[in-house]
Amino acid sequence: MHQVRQLDDKGFTFLTALFDLFVLMLILPLIVLFFSFMIRFTEDLDPHEAEWRLFAIDLQNYLHQSDSIEVINGGNGIRVVQKGEEFDIELYTNMVRKQKNRKGHEVMLTRIYQSQFSISGDSLQIRVEFSTGTIEEAEYVFTSAP
Repeated sequence: MHQVRQLDDKGFTFLTALFDLFVLMLILPLIVLFFSFMIRFTEDLDPHEAEWRLFAIDLQNYLHQSDSIEVINGGNGIRVVQKGEEFDIELYTNMVRKQKNRKGHEVMLTRIYQSQFSISGDSLQIRVEFSTGTIEEAEYVFTSAP
């Protein structure tokens, strides 16, 4: 018959527990860093945030080298005249749309509760409240065409 031999673990259980605790203390900060990175990463993947960034870049292209800019619809939009063409960027139902020469309907930003456009000197301020309650603000300094 085969005999099972027992090992004498006296004293090694405490040392093993200390070693396990030491390894845990080394790995724990890495776990915290990993989860904080993942939280930031998922925020960057938010389609709402990406849509706002694309809108801000697109709007900046219209403001660059514009002949004139005026606030329309009681502050709910702007009219940009660029090389003889008018572009209306305004709140329409629950979205911000763009119209060229007051025709068409190109959606630029969705899920909007309210918006406010204001001009102060050579500066355009935009404040948009989304239906989720999130508020985004942007300020642009625009230049006029020579």
